[in-house]
Amino acid sequence: MATSSPRSLPLLGDLPAFRRDRLGFMTRLAREQGDVARFSIGPYRVWQLTRPEHVHEVLVTHAERFRKGPVLQRARVVLGDGLLTAEGEHHRRHRRLLNHAFHPDRVRGYGQVIVERAAATTDRWSEGSAIDVHAQTVRMTLATAGTTLLGTEVEHHVDVVQAAIDDLLSAYQLAFVPFGWRLQHLPVGPARRLRRGRRALHGLVDRMIAERRASGVDGGDLLSSLVLADPDDALTDREIRDEALTLLLAGHETTANALAFSLHLMAEDPELEARVHAEVDAVLGGRRPTAADRDRLPVCRGVFAEALRLFPPSWAMAREAVSEHPVDGQVIRAGEVVVTPQWVVHRDPRWWDEPERCDPDRWLPEASTTRPRAAFFPFGGGVRQCIGEGLAWTEGVLALATIVGRWRLRSLPERPLELDPLITLRPRDGLWLRPERRTT
Repeated sequence: MATSSPRSLPLLGDLPAFRRDRLGFMTRLAREQGDVARFSIGPYRVWQLTRPEHVHEVLVTHAERFRKGPVLQRARVVLGDGLLTAEGEHHRRHRRLLNHAFHPDRVRGYGQVIVERAAATTDRWSEGSAIDVHAQTVRMTLATAGTTLLGTEVEHHVDVVQAAIDDLLSAYQLAFVPFGWRLQHLPVGPARRLRRGRRALHGLVDRMIAERRASGVDGGDLLSSLVLADPDDALTDREIRDEALTLLLAGHETTANALAFSLHLMAEDPELEARVHAEVDAVLGGRRPTAADRDRLPVCRGVFAEALRLFPPSWAMAREAVSEHPVDGQVIRAGEVVVTPQWVVHRDPRWWDEPERCDPDRWLPEASTTRPRAAFFPFGGGVRQCIGEGLAWTEGVLALATIVGRWRLRSLPERPLELDPLITLRPRDGLWLRPERRTT
């Protein structure tokens, strides 16, 4: 039976311990309390569920009993009512309007852009000079999202977007301070940076919408379809901005993180790196990959899957109960928060042999497993499963193959990886590797 954490403090609850080490806190909680655990963050009573059956119930079977958690509810300050934050009929209508942009045929059509952006990024690398590969993959995936989803060359806006994202991430701490987001109008600290980041992003997307509406030209991208939609399906400019901004941010950040961690895993394991290089050389023979190659690169896909497992960009998903939900003889009440942490479930030895080891063979088609489906849920599940999952897999595999076809990447012992679990799981202070040009 779940019991409240003995470390809880008046008013703050477990907030200090959680903020000191979020990943470690959740891991310890599962070890000490089991699959159904309880703690508190300020005024919120929180349940942590780490058994796949319980995760599936929350995200899929009984999803109607829950809504988005407090952090994403407060993300409306920046994202408005985009797909990440919208609920109910609003979410269903907008998802229907956006689905066509992520149809498998259209995603395959994005392959050339993905490869071109990956090649252009690595063209700027200098052999032997240490690089922050996370910063590189962010720029790469942001440029891809701008072209494929918004029909806009955003490379000259990358610095603006990155500065805005840094401002927003610095304000993330407000989500965990009791009543913290009520402080957003203060003229100092995280609140000021939050407003600055929001203004920069809103201004950028508003200009894109105005330019598209003025031109009246359909570029075949998502933004065109929203701006030039039939009156019966038309969204307001604010709704279009919310969706465009959501897709621009969500459409690049998580893929960039997973791709950077994929390169880190290879740099740490020479045998794994050699397997990936051998596959890329055999399948591609020195040419650039195409969308048709995605399913011909199972080791590349396995490495990307292991990065999603070991370093899940969405490291924990939160839901707020809107009605009672029973779990293992206990009852989650309306208004209480449920957390399903990928960080814990993805590393649970009950579902994963040698869970800390990167093993791309787990994902080969011939690998048999009795693992529960919800033991791996980097993109969530149910009606709210990430709409861009197919694009993320395609971009991850093709970009990885493009990079490793030309480069080896070496770890820097003096710059060890440190993790920073904010809205997404990213490397703290970058992920630094040294590129070496391959000769085949």
